[in-house]
Amino acid sequence: MQTLSFCCQLPNGIHARPASALEQKTVSFQSEITLFNKTKARQGNAKSVLALVGTDVALGDECYFQIEGRDENMAYERLKVFIEQEFLHCDVPLAQEAKTEQQVLPVFLSRSISKIVRGNGVSQGLAKGQSRLIKVPELRSLGQEQPESSRIQQYEELKKALLLAREQLRQDIQKVVGEVANILEAQSQLLDDEDVEACLLEQDQARNSMSALAMAIDELSLPFRESSNEYLRQRELDIKDLGLRIAIHLSVAPILQLPELDNDTIVVCQGLLTPGQLLTLKGNNTNLQGIVMAEGAETSHTVILARTYSIPLLSASTAVIDQIKNNQTLLLDTRFNALIIEPDKYAEDWLTLEKAKLARLTLSNKHLDSNYPVLTSELVLLDSTVASKDEAIKLLTDNLEINRRTDSATDVEHAIWQREEVFSTALGFSIAIPHCKSLAVKHSSISVMRLLEDLSWGDNVDVRLIIMLTINENEENQHMRIFSVLARKLMHESFREKIMSAKNPNAIVELLKYELGL
Repeated sequence: MQTLSFCCQLPNGIHARPASALEQKTVSFQSEITLFNKTKARQGNAKSVLALVGTDVALGDECYFQIEGRDENMAYERLKVFIEQEFLHCDVPLAQEAKTEQQVLPVFLSRSISKIVRGNGVSQGLAKGQSRLIKVPELRSLGQEQPESSRIQQYEELKKALLLAREQLRQDIQKVVGEVANILEAQSQLLDDEDVEACLLEQDQARNSMSALAMAIDELSLPFRESSNEYLRQRELDIKDLGLRIAIHLSVAPILQLPELDNDTIVVCQGLLTPGQLLTLKGNNTNLQGIVMAEGAETSHTVILARTYSIPLLSASTAVIDQIKNNQTLLLDTRFNALIIEPDKYAEDWLTLEKAKLARLTLSNKHLDSNYPVLTSELVLLDSTVASKDEAIKLLTDNLEINRRTDSATDVEHAIWQREEVFSTALGFSIAIPHCKSLAVKHSSISVMRLLEDLSWGDNVDVRLIIMLTINENEENQHMRIFSVLARKLMHESFREKIMSAKNPNAIVELLKYELGL
């Protein structure tokens, strides 16, 4: 008998993917190979994916293989090389759960009077679509609805459904690549596992094949559900997914059939959406815009798939989900953990501006610059037409993010409004100088917006020119110097006229550089 000791260095422990890799290494040997988890006093057959997962091996657990049989020496040498050189590369780094602290809404969006509910944005993004509510099939309930059948009939039906599910999963793997293929391959290894098949076909107390499937899935889920590792516990959803893959070959019940998405849709799941359901809903079209589902699967393969496909996903409480009805217009922004139900014009206007910013950010990624003078022509917006003070400040702060002077236009927007709420920055002469000093500002900047029409700035004051000063927290002296010089210059009509009559952004840049001594 040989023993091979090791400490688990896998970030996610031994779940389906590394278990599959281990099983492929051990199954070719005649010797019996058992994995012992010394830390948790568990053991399992190293030639079974399910048994390996059941050992509940997590990062840092002390383990060993016990190898006994005719080819134990060869098996020991092969496993030793695998553990030392390959095992650590069998998995990806731990999928980080999104931060659960509540994000402050952008100021512009907070003006909306639409119903805004909050959750946990576990896959980041922005989307709009019609709500489509779906329920998670309950296999036990389906079993109760179907007539009783003999043990022999159950065996034949389950055997056939398992073979069909395996074949369908293999076909699905051929259609995808990368991380999606890796996830499906791990599921395929589970579905092919002899212990899974035995558990499925040996249920002798069931009233019919669907009930037998439900009992088997409950039994197979137990090692995941009882794991001390949250990552492994959330892999229970993979077992439920396999159950649904088998169930669709046992029944034509409508609840097992997912809807076709004919227009831009945000799917709202009254439960936990499985990885296979997400892939089916996505299909080959782009109508799946976002997902809202119950809490409890924040590091699941469903979330990993959503991130892979850049599909926004909000994890929400039952109380939040119960507020959503079918065919409502939803605006989902998981960056701020927010779902807007039936967005009003203010929310719609914010969405338009935000999408424009994101589109420009994508383009600006290709033209990064390491030089950030306090004023450039990109920061000058001439002859603009805006509907409100909120919009003007959002456009100016968004432009800072587009030009890489901040990582968060929203944070700078909040800093600007904190000043505005203390006192209005309108100086007279139809000019406003909104300003802030903030760590959110990476590079101190002067932004200019010249308007075609008067804009209400509050307190019965209209403006036609906005000069925004955004200063890094560590550059207060510069903030005060620029502000005081600019205020003095704006007292002179000739200076104001030069700004208002400048023909292009470069002319304003040169004027301000000269007058402010930049």
